[in-house]
Amino acid sequence: MVEIKSAVFLLMFMVFVYGNFIIFQKFFMMKKSNGNTNPVDALHWAKDFKKGLWFLDFAATTSPLLGLLGTVIGLIIAFQELGKKGVSGAGEISAAIGLALVATAIGIALSLWFYLWFKFFNSKIQEKKEDIKSRILMEVLNEQT
Repeated sequence: MVEIKSAVFLLMFMVFVYGNFIIFQKFFMMKKSNGNTNPVDALHWAKDFKKGLWFLDFAATTSPLLGLLGTVIGLIIAFQELGKKGVSGAGEISAAIGLALVATAIGIALSLWFYLWFKFFNSKIQEKKEDIKSRILMEVLNEQT
């Protein structure tokens, strides 16, 4: 059972590392996008930029569930250990429960972190698309006059 709890924390760590890799990758892509004056190039950039954002959405959705799984497993382990030793005081129970709840807190924090970045990057894509639309419209209007 302890191995399962360790596996849950390892999985949460892997989600954290890969998600932050995607965040840094998107920042570098944003830096490179400033020179896109051609609407076609800008559309290709927006399409490429959107790749990988699904993982941030996935991580924001599943992180609390992983945290909850870690908490449930931690509580099972804590109560099994307390059952073997016998309960000598409320301090032991509250310490075991407090330790188990760390997984939920980490899962919620990860979820908020990835949701924030997912929304931020989606807003950047929308801004780029609106900019492309206005550039195309200006080109069409300039050609008609």
